[in-house]
Amino acid sequence: MAGSEPTTAGSGRVGDAAAHLAQDTADLVRSQIQSVQGEVSAALRRMGAGGALLAGAGLCGALTVASAHQTALRTLEHVLPRTMASALLTCAYGSAAAALGIAAWDRVQAAADASGQALERAREGIPDAGGSVSGPGAAPRSPDQGP
Repeated sequence: MAGSEPTTAGSGRVGDAAAHLAQDTADLVRSQIQSVQGEVSAALRRMGAGGALLAGAGLCGALTVASAHQTALRTLEHVLPRTMASALLTCAYGSAAAALGIAAWDRVQAAADASGQALERAREGIPDAGGSVSGPGAAPRSPDQGP
């Protein structure tokens, strides 16, 4: 029995050390999570305030456009009948919308093409299942190796 007591005391010390390590690790993880939560909460508060300011700017921009429209309409009404002035502005706005839409479509298509080309270049440098590398710097394959 005397021989079993040091083993029990030794495993008690190891068990205590493991328990302390587990507690310290849990405390460290808990403090890191609280720190990250605080940082994320602060960032979200700033983002929320920025979103509110952006919404206010959008509203002011819409009011500016409405005011500019009224000014242009009233100016044209001095030269043209009211319905013709309104039709002229409608055609101008429609033409501008079409031109901006076409320009936007061209930009989106160019971005899609560029990202597709970048993806192809990235794929060329990735090793295939056989472990060889395909691409500009790779050794040529023999016809019996396949694609």
